[in-house]
Amino acid sequence: MHVVFDMDGVLLDSQAELGWLDRALDETLQAFDIEPTPERRELLYPPNLRNFEQAAKDLGVPPAELWPVRHRHYVQEKERALKTGQIVPFPDIQQVHTLAQEHPVSIISNSPESIVETFVAVADLDAVVAHWIGRGDDLETIERMKPDPAFYEDLVDRAGPDEYVYVGDTSSDALFAQRTGMDFVHLDRSGGQVSSLAGAIELIRGGN
Repeated sequence: MHVVFDMDGVLLDSQAELGWLDRALDETLQAFDIEPTPERRELLYPPNLRNFEQAAKDLGVPPAELWPVRHRHYVQEKERALKTGQIVPFPDIQQVHTLAQEHPVSIISNSPESIVETFVAVADLDAVVAHWIGRGDDLETIERMKPDPAFYEDLVDRAGPDEYVYVGDTSSDALFAQRTGMDFVHLDRSGGQVSSLAGAIELIRGGN
């Protein structure tokens, strides 16, 4: 069995402090002489990326011009936040080390792959995470994000056939697992039935 984790909200507490995200989006808007407002930032939030072309239209900037600026500032500020400890792994991240002694462990995230790589290094997971997959740099990679099966197919190409289980925190993650045939564990750190990595791992072990 191969256990695959989402990153944001599952391994990385990226929502606890969002100053880095506001800075990235403010810098993006200011690059086009657009006054930052909460409404304009929201157009460029990660959950809205699949509507990026409409967001660009609403902001009056061609998508092909807006995307590389948004991507550059997003990566720059999130990497800085990771390296300075502004955003940190959840305290139970050590559970991944324990699990990796029993099963292969990988990460599939909609964050840029360079961010996932930085997270793996900062969280000291280099020795235990077999593969990590995130989106690419180009605007077209939005179409490959979860719940599209593309990232799962990339993982199978790298790791080979196996019984895969996905640990995620959103309905999109659940749909991703459904579309790829993976078992799914819903980790809800806000107080759901499974609210910790230990709980998720216990559930995985109980099913095998």
